[in-house]
Amino acid sequence: MPAILDDAVKRLEEKGYSKDSAYAIATKTLQESGDLREGTQEATRKGKRRGEMSRATRAKTRAKKYKEERKAGRKFERNTSGRD
Repeated sequence: MPAILDDAVKRLEEKGYSKDSAYAIATKTLQESGDLREGTQEATRKGKRRGEMSRATRAKTRAKKYKEERKAGRKFERNTSGRD
């Protein structure tokens, strides 16, 4: 399994999901974000790169991306930090 999938499953299990549910939720979410190939549990280049990062580093790169998009005038509904 890709590292990013294992990390996501581990976090979901800590929240109380069963192992099967955790794999289903993590797989679907990571496929939608482009970290896993559609219909498989195989990591894309992006997924491999992000799997090597720590949780904190992934959060920092995500925040940086949204900050740059806001500066460029593109406002998205997603806000991972709860701040504007």
